[in-house]
Amino acid sequence: MRVTEKFCREQESLQIAKAANETLKNRKDIALGAAKAWDAAAQLAHKQESKLEPLDKLDAEITREFAEEEAAGIDLSEPPEGDEV
Repeated sequence: MRVTEKFCREQESLQIAKAANETLKNRKDIALGAAKAWDAAAQLAHKQESKLEPLDKLDAEITREFAEEEAAGIDLSEPPEGDEV
């Protein structure tokens, strides 16, 4: 199971909050280090998630197709002649 960017950001925020409330320097440094690691994980998760969005590619293809049809002067709001409903 892959971790999501959202999950990583939540964990990063928890570690930052933990560091802010910590009185011992060593434990504060550990929490800040963990937050930095979660940030790196979030960036990697973002890259992976952006590759896994086929609907965005499909939407872009459909939009491009409509733009090409519009540029060619094809009117899809009216049925072609002979296709009376």
